[in-house]
Amino acid sequence: MRNPLSKLPFLFLLIPLIAGILVQYFFKLQYISIALLLTGTTAMLISYLIPKDKQFSWRWLFGVGAILCVSGMGIVITSFKQNQSEYTFKADTRMYVGVVTDTPQEKPRSIAYRVFLPEEDKQIVCYFQRDSLYKNKLLPGDEFLFQASIQPFRNMGNPDDFDYVRYMHNQGFSGSAYVSSDLWKATGKISSSLKYKALRCRQQIMDFYKSLGFNETEYTILSALTLGYQNELTDELKQGFRTTGTVHVLSVSGLHVGIIYMMISFLLGFIRKGTKYYLLKPIIIIILLWIYAFITGLPPSVLRASGMLTVFCMADILGKRSYSMHALFIAAFFMLLISPFSLFDIGFQLSFISVLAILYLHPKTLPLLKTKNKYVKYIWQMFTLSFVAQLATFPICLYYFGTFPTYFFITNLLIVPLVTFITYAVGSIVIVKGISIIMPDWSDYLFYLPVKSLQILVHAMTSIIHFFETLPFALIENVKISFSDLVLIFTMIVSILIFMIYKKTKALSISLIAILLLFISHVYINLTERSNDLIVYNRRQTTEIKYYKEVVRSDDIDRYKAITFNDQKILILSTNLWQQKATDRKLNIDYLILTQNNSLSLYDLNQHLTIRNIIIDGSLSAYTRKRISKECQKLDIPCHDVVENGAYSLKF
Repeated sequence: MRNPLSKLPFLFLLIPLIAGILVQYFFKLQYISIALLLTGTTAMLISYLIPKDKQFSWRWLFGVGAILCVSGMGIVITSFKQNQSEYTFKADTRMYVGVVTDTPQEKPRSIAYRVFLPEEDKQIVCYFQRDSLYKNKLLPGDEFLFQASIQPFRNMGNPDDFDYVRYMHNQGFSGSAYVSSDLWKATGKISSSLKYKALRCRQQIMDFYKSLGFNETEYTILSALTLGYQNELTDELKQGFRTTGTVHVLSVSGLHVGIIYMMISFLLGFIRKGTKYYLLKPIIIIILLWIYAFITGLPPSVLRASGMLTVFCMADILGKRSYSMHALFIAAFFMLLISPFSLFDIGFQLSFISVLAILYLHPKTLPLLKTKNKYVKYIWQMFTLSFVAQLATFPICLYYFGTFPTYFFITNLLIVPLVTFITYAVGSIVIVKGISIIMPDWSDYLFYLPVKSLQILVHAMTSIIHFFETLPFALIENVKISFSDLVLIFTMIVSILIFMIYKKTKALSISLIAILLLFISHVYINLTERSNDLIVYNRRQTTEIKYYKEVVRSDDIDRYKAITFNDQKILILSTNLWQQKATDRKLNIDYLILTQNNSLSLYDLNQHLTIRNIIIDGSLSAYTRKRISKECQKLDIPCHDVVENGAYSLKF
């Protein structure tokens, strides 16, 4: 039987590469890479020495060697990236040389810069005081000197919280530093890296958008839609796109690059196939696509889409039959080869699986509705496109976010065409900009129509988003699933599709088994789930305590709150009730939770309470938490500071 991967050679290489990345990422077995590379290379060399009459029966030897070599490469590159993002800094304050690697992101109290340290070959995040950048704003590629103590990233330690440490590690960052206004200085040097030049170019285009008179909402949406810059989008606007299932349009990806590709192809439509100048068309398309990738700052999603379309164009130049699956697997292989941690990036996973579903399933769904009406046909194409993409990605969304947009199929039918029109309108502004250079006196008149069109289109988009997000049941929430659930759901979907497309009865049996296992696992979890745990969360400058599926927050505590669990006495205290009071009999408290009041004194409380354990929550100041911890040590009372040690979980 013929190898099913023989038609997709890069999938044959992609699978062992992913296996090598996973092995190293989770088990750190970098030393076996040497054995894999040597064994694989030896196997491939031996395959060339086999006599010709026996080569057919030994043809698998070269394939096995290639698999071993690629797996070894996956381990090596992942180990290299792990070493780069590992925290190896000294705890004391030192002088460092840094290069800004991205556009800054404004935080409530500071401005965050992603910085590369060339002398340490590490990436960190620097938080600057806001007032320190008013005169000398740093741009991507700018070199500066700073003095700071670089700290490792830390999680809050709460159950089911986002793993911030792992996320930053996967992004290639080793630590963070707070830079005071008087402890840094720009050197005046600018890196010549292509990446930094691209980011500077993107910043200039964003400044050009501002000069056209767009309001804040229009400017932020345009920056996100056309350049992939989302840092200035408000939380309300982002939530609106999430609720309607259209958040993907805010990230410049395959959709946007595809629109650019179609627009360029349309403008070059006068170059007919079969003419002697036809080869210029794919060459021009490739050049313009990579210019667009450059001005967006060369993000991974655009590089992936541009790489795929470049493969299509190269196939056209060479006269080969273009096969979209090849392009997808080629792009994924080289992206993971360069950046193995992309495998754990949510954007990469969603983008890859949605494009795979569109390429494979979309052509199979189109014939289900046969119509000659072009409008009905267009609506059907858009509906099936959105449906197969959501079908492929909704398990991943449930796994990471626990949400599912109910009206995604309607909103995508409306929003995706608007994105297309907005992209065309921006293209017209680019053309007008070129004309205005030749005719500067007419620039105000030339820009009026395309700018006004953009404003109308963006207003229509935000109105649609607002309308659908306010509808009842617009977003199904709190349905987060486990990794085993994710595997079972994908098994169920794939097996049902195989049954429907290829009529394989075994596939239907597999899907039924997956559904049964999913049902049994959730019944077991519900029967064994403990509901009487008490959790003191690590929340910044506030109180959050969960017990009996109830939640106590700062506003719920009026001086104190007493709880009893199986004869265990728990007291949540926010004021010193017994200050300057005397008692002959102490009150026994198993767990004392101190919150909100920085004047609480353990010495005073100890005169009235017999305390077995103390929990300090995140609402207290750093000074108070340290003071109480020292008092606990002197009084020999076990103490847990949730800020330092993570959330406190008490099981009964």
